This record gives sequence, structure tokens and C-alpha cells, in this order.
Amino acid sequence: MKNKFIIHILLIFIFGKVDSQNVELLPLSIHEKRVEYLENPQGIDVEKPRFSWVLTGEGRNRVQSAYQILVSTSKKNLGENNGDKWDSGKVVSNNTNQIEYNGEDLQSGTTYYWKVKVWDESGTESDWSESAHWSMGLLKFSNWKGLFISHDVGYDKTDKYDNLYLPPARYLRKSFITSKKITKATAYTTALGLYELRLNGNKVGDDYFSPGWTDYNKRLYYQSYDITENIRQGENVIGAIIADGWYAGYIGYGLLVRLDKVREYYGVNPAFMGQIHLEYEDGTTEVIATDTSWKSSEGATREADILMGETYDARMENSGWDVPGYNDNAWKTSKIYTYPNGKLEVHPGNLVKNTERIRPLRITEPKPGTYVFDMGKNIAGIAELKVKGPAGTSVQLRFGEILKADGNIQTENLRLARATDTYILKGEGIEVWQPKFTYHGFQFVEVTGFPGTPTLDAVTGLVLSSIELDASTFSSSNSMNNKLYENIKTTQSANFFDIPTDCPQRDERLGWLGDAQTYMRSATYNADVSSFMTKFLVDLDDAQRWYGAYPNFAPFPYSRPDQYSPAWMDAGIIIPYNMYKVYNDTRILEYMYEGMEKFMQFQADASTDYIRPGGGNNWGDWLSVNEKTSNDFVGASYYGYDAKLMAEMAEALGKTEGAARYRALFENIKKAYVQKYILDTGYTTEDTQTTYALALYFDLYPENLAQNGAARLAEKIENNGYKFSTGFLGTKHVMLALSKYGYHDIAYKIFQQTEYPSWGYSVENGSTSIWERWNSYTKDDAENSDLNAKMNSFSHYAFGSVAEWMFQHAVGIDTEDTGYRNIVIKPAINKDMGFMKGSYKSINGTISSAWNWKGNKLIMNVEIPVNTLAKVHIPTENVSDIKEGNQKLSKISAIKILESNEKETVLEIGSGTYSFTVKM
Repeated sequence: MKNKFIIHILLIFIFGKVDSQNVELLPLSIHEKRVEYLENPQGIDVEKPRFSWVLTGEGRNRVQSAYQILVSTSKKNLGENNGDKWDSGKVVSNNTNQIEYNGEDLQSGTTYYWKVKVWDESGTESDWSESAHWSMGLLKFSNWKGLFISHDVGYDKTDKYDNLYLPPARYLRKSFITSKKITKATAYTTALGLYELRLNGNKVGDDYFSPGWTDYNKRLYYQSYDITENIRQGENVIGAIIADGWYAGYIGYGLLVRLDKVREYYGVNPAFMGQIHLEYEDGTTEVIATDTSWKSSEGATREADILMGETYDARMENSGWDVPGYNDNAWKTSKIYTYPNGKLEVHPGNLVKNTERIRPLRITEPKPGTYVFDMGKNIAGIAELKVKGPAGTSVQLRFGEILKADGNIQTENLRLARATDTYILKGEGIEVWQPKFTYHGFQFVEVTGFPGTPTLDAVTGLVLSSIELDASTFSSSNSMNNKLYENIKTTQSANFFDIPTDCPQRDERLGWLGDAQTYMRSATYNADVSSFMTKFLVDLDDAQRWYGAYPNFAPFPYSRPDQYSPAWMDAGIIIPYNMYKVYNDTRILEYMYEGMEKFMQFQADASTDYIRPGGGNNWGDWLSVNEKTSNDFVGASYYGYDAKLMAEMAEALGKTEGAARYRALFENIKKAYVQKYILDTGYTTEDTQTTYALALYFDLYPENLAQNGAARLAEKIENNGYKFSTGFLGTKHVMLALSKYGYHDIAYKIFQQTEYPSWGYSVENGSTSIWERWNSYTKDDAENSDLNAKMNSFSHYAFGSVAEWMFQHAVGIDTEDTGYRNIVIKPAINKDMGFMKGSYKSINGTISSAWNWKGNKLIMNVEIPVNTLAKVHIPTENVSDIKEGNQKLSKISAIKILESNEKETVLEIGSGTYSFTVKM
């Protein structure tokens, strides 16, 4: 593929730097500069960080022919073009991402400044980019000076009503004096549990749920904060509030199934550790670290648990505890705790943040004194309360995803997650409060105990998520499908919460791997999940069992008797592969490769004549309808798919022997699979939608029978009224297999279906998110709101995996190789849909594709980013029927005709905006 770019650049050198209208072009512009996928990251610990940027430029066929990166230890040096840490020199390359730092060793606690310039296809040099920066964390254990400290709250605070142990949050503070002018101040902080850092009366940073969830026995993440602007001359106060979190609180369904432990899976007492590095103008430095000079106490946060909720008694506030001048004589000396077993590392992903504030749409009062606020959509987050009333008034907030027939919230589907927040007023005017250490999945907030009658501004919804949903756009002529897209995004936001959880509301919220792997590619279209999934793959690698299997979920704090399941454990192969495919990331493959090989050996050991059995507690095609695909079929299918992906990943890493071995393994699995599961007619032995979908999409069909299998899949769907019989595993693969084999018309009929089971069924019944079940609720029969309430999530992204088909086929945006350097534009055009348009913000820039009908003409509009090529598939064999703008293709030298056959014409284009008109 690189050869295409070299030839392309040489041609432009020869013919000059002009666009198709012979207009002189400006140099390329540089945007979205990133280090390790992050913008100006604070405190990383990657010793050779990777750079990336995105290019823009007017005209067509614009490419980068070379780049130069400067890294400096000061803004001044960078401004003088002095790369005193690294000067890459002019590098002849079109690479704009995954470029590894290759300078002198990076030092702990140091900020580095960088910029880049590029040369375009004709050798024209761009301006230097705006400067960017990153800083290093603490790279050596000797850099750490702090101790883990906490406050002893005892162990006798059991809530007798709920039979729960919900201890109060711990408060820590330290007063210190600065008498000299400060040039730089950095805080390095972490906790066993959750923490909020405070400085001089304000929260430090905009993160929630720091430091994140890990296997604390293997690693503990820390954060770095630039607090230079927050330090004042004279007295300063640093403080922290800490709570149990994932470390010591309730996790998942442990209480529901009454495991030997129901909480405290990693430890009993949360503890905080940190230090402030002060750099003075005179060149001296000082470190303020956690030790026994810190004071500790309890405060207003009386209960704080991720699942159970938070209780805050404002009457118990230690007013001014985190500002100078406070008298802490009544506070105790902090208690020292031991270092964890896990290694201190920088969080490699995206911390949870408040991404949106939502005002309620309406308030109802289903019974006197019970007020229900409708937030308009099903989110994950918290509710901010605004209230005025007498001291001691207790206001309770409960959360639900749907309403019962009587207008009250349904809480049965929360199971044993209490999900209740309580605020006790101090009686001092208008009081505004939001919890710090809990979150909920909800559309409706029930408020009781409110003094007076609340107005809409009494409750505000705060959406919490680790991701921003800014990577794609989608719209079509079908309003239901447009709503489906919004629901998919809402549900992804709600569940990408430090890890990809299955659901945000009930007593689960675990990183279930079957959900994650089937949704992975869809996730990449809706958001930049590069760093988020990098973090999760560390969790997954940590969770791998000693015998090779990846477990059902990660992190893995506890287990029931069956630890793994086919299609769930295969996430250890499928997610790394998609990181490579979408972001051209080979470093994550290197990190995961040893574990992936161990997993493949585990599968080989469990197989007989290359057929892997279902084994374990196989969840199978979870929540399928009316058809059951055997666990053995699922296991065998995924084993073959794993081998296929492993061959490609081994090749990418230069492991030629491994690549050959896995290609041979795939062929052996395929041969055995065909013999066992594929009949001479092309039918599968089980004849379910899912069996055809998996076998076809995973390339396990023999070439001479694949079309027969695809035809049978299409026939089964047509005979079923264009409806699914599939569950989590089969659903997306049905859509992908149909389009892979040319049955776009069938795929569109399913896509637009509104009868049960279908995506449209949930939309027609008022969904604002993706449901766990096809029939989770029916608005015409309110009793269905109690349907299997104990396993009925209304925010479960697995069935939203259709987004992969929506972008790859309906809109038609895919990558031919890795990282969208060579793009495929191949929309599945169908007259059942009037128009379709979408865009995707790839690591190489924004790609857009749109098509619509105007009488007997098809209009295709395409935008290709700078420094990429695209193959555009146009559904006509008559090249003469295609125009770009007002010109025939033969008149446009910038467009190359690669192929024309009875089905389509394939064009190759470079960057730019194109409008094709086709007579049909």
C-alpha cells in the first residue's frame, strides 16, 4: 500500500502542485496532535511515547511526503526550533500516527514540549504546528516519598435495615506554607479505593472515580495534576476524601448469589497516598508527601458505595476543612497502611468525567409527596439536588430506567443494588449537592421528603462517562433508524465507565467480555476508544487464568465455579485485533501476544481433531429467540476465527513462523469444521440463523458452498418475517454476513423492522437506549415493565453492535488495511432507503459518505481526508453513466478506474470532496 503513495507523490512532483482546477495550493495544516492517543497528557509513564497528528489541506490528492518532530525541555527552546531532547530530522514518510519517540531518556516529573512540520506531495514545507506538551509521571519507586494513610472508622456501622455495611468516607488534610515564588507545582496522587483531591477549597481536576478500577494486587493507577495556578503564597491546604469504591465496596452480583465474600475483594480499608512537588523560582524544590503529619476525620459523607448509593448529612460538614485557617485540633493523626502488592502506574486510559448536564423534561407525582423527574433519556451518572428547607430534613433520591403502570419507578431490575442517595439538610438557604462516589443508570429520579413542591431545577442529571461521543455522524430517511443510532450512542456512553460494563444500573456493572468483543468495532465508530481499550486490555491481561483462558469478565475480583465461556474469553483475541485494525496499533499486540498464545494453546489442548467444544459455563448466543445454537458450535466457530486473526496479528509483528503456524491451524480447523457442521447442501447441521452467520462471517464455509449458506440464511430470515432469532452473538453477524454475500435487501428489511424481535420494536416502544432483551418492555401493556425484572437491563449495548454494519455497509466506510490509510467506500445502496449519510473521524481524519436517490439517478457524495487513498465502489457496470460533478470520469485525471464488472465500477481517489452522479 505504501508503494501507491510513493508513486502518487512522484507524479505530483513531475506535474506540479496544483489541484484539478490548476489552482495553486497552500501548504498542509496540522491538527489534533496527540501523545499516546491523548491531548497534552499530564504524567505518563510510557518511556517511548507515540506521536500522532491529523492533516488538512485544500484541493485533492494531498499527501504528506515527510515530517520532522522537535521535542524540547522548555517552551523557549521549542520556540527557537531547538529540539534539545529530540530532533527527528526530516523523515521521508507518510506516517502520521504510531510514531515512536527516539530521543534521550525521558525523566520523571519533567514536562516536554513538541511540535511537528510536514512536507506535502510536491515538497512544500508546512509551518510548524502549534506547540503541544506532555509530562512524565514518577518513573522510579525512589521518586515516591508518600505513605498510604487513612482514618480508622471502626467496623460496627452495619445498616440494620438493609443489612449492609456502608462505612463513611474518610477525610484527610495537610496544611503547608510556601514562602517563595513557585514556578511549578505538581500533585501525584492515588488511593486504594476512590478519592477526590482538594486544594484550598476546590476540587483538583475534573475526574470522577479516580484512580480507576484495577486488579489492585497487580497494579494501582495514579494521577498527575498541574496545580501551579492553585498554590498561593503563605498557607495552603491539601486534602482528600476517600471511599471504598471497587477496592473495598460491593461489586457486581456477589451479594445476590451470596459468595463467601460480598465486598472487600481487594482490601478492607481505603487509603490515600500522594505528594506535591514544588519547584521554586530560586531553583530549589520541596516535596509535601502523605505521612503522619496529615490529620484525619469523618465528615458529612456518611455512606458511599458505588452500587448502594451515598448518604450525606450536611449538618456534619467540617466547614472550611480544606482551606487555610481551619482549626483541626479535634482531628486525629492519620493511620498508616501498607503499600499494595500492585505496581504503581499511570492510568493509561480515559478517566470518568461529566460529559453532559441534563435538565428534566417533566415532573409527575404518582402519589402524594413522591415526585418523579423524567430526564428524557436513559443515562449513567448522578443527580444533582437543589433544595431549601429546615435543618434535619431528609431528601431521598431513588433511580429507575422505566415507570410502572402506576407511574412509580421500577426498581426490581436493580436486584440488590440499593441505588439510593440521601441528603440531610443543614438549613442554610439554598443547598446544592451531588454525590461523589456512587453512580446510577436511570432515566427517572424519584424524590421523596422534599420540603415543599419541587420545580424542574430541583434535579439536574449529570452524565458520567469515560468517552466523548464525537467520532461519527449518521442520518437516514428512516426516523426509527436515526433514533436507533442515538440510542446506541447513549448506551455506549453509559457503559464505557472506566471499563466497558454490561449495564450501569443493577448489581452487576462488570466488564463482561462477550458484550465487549461483539461490540468492539461498533464502539470505535462512535468514539475514540483507543486509550480506553488500551486500559481495558491491561485489565484483561491481568485477569487471564493461569491455565490460559480469559475469564468471563475483567477485572476479575471473584468467580463462580465456571470461570470462562467461548465467545466471552475470545475477547482476548478480538479486541486487540480491532485495536490494530482501527488504530494501526502494533504495540498493544506486542503487549498481549504472550497471553494470546497461551490462550490459543489452552484451546488447542481442549480440542479434539481441531474442534473446540463448548465447555465451561457457555453463555452461548445469549438471549436468542426461538432458536438454540449449540454451545459446541459457538466454541468451534470462535476457535477458527481466533486462529484467522492470530495469523494476521503475528504477520503484523513480523512473527513469520507464528503467522504460518496460525494460518495452517485455521485451515485445519476449517477442514474439521466443514466435516462436522456443514452439509453437502450448504446447510449447517443445526440450521439456525446464528450458525450461518458465524460460519459465513468467520470464513469457515468452503468456497463452493458459501453462497448456498448465505442463501439459506436469507431464506430463513425471510420465512421468519424479516426478524431475528438470534442473541448477542448472532445478531450483528447476521447483518454482516448478509451484506458480505450481497443480500443487502434482506439486511435493510431487518434494519427497518419494527415488530418483535427487532431494534425498531424497542424504538416503537419508547426506548432511549439499547435493551438487554428484545422485549424488555411494551408501552401498550404496562405489566411488561415487570417482565423478568431480575435480568432486564434497559442499558445494555450488545444488541447495539449493529452500528458496525451501519457504518461499514449502510454508509459504507471501512479500512482496507489498518488505520484507514487505504479506505474503502462501499455503501450498500437500496431503494428501500431514500438516503443515507454518515461520517467517521478516523485516526487519519474525517471520512464521510452519503448517498441518495433523485429519480433514476443515484448521488454519492464522498469526502476523503488528506494523506489517504480510497477505493469507491459504484453500483454500475457502465463507466460512461458515472459523472463526478459535471464531468465524465474520462475527463478527470485525478480519478483512476480500477475495475468495472457486471455489478460495479471501482474507482481510486485521493483526498478531497467528490460528488458522483450515476444513471441507474
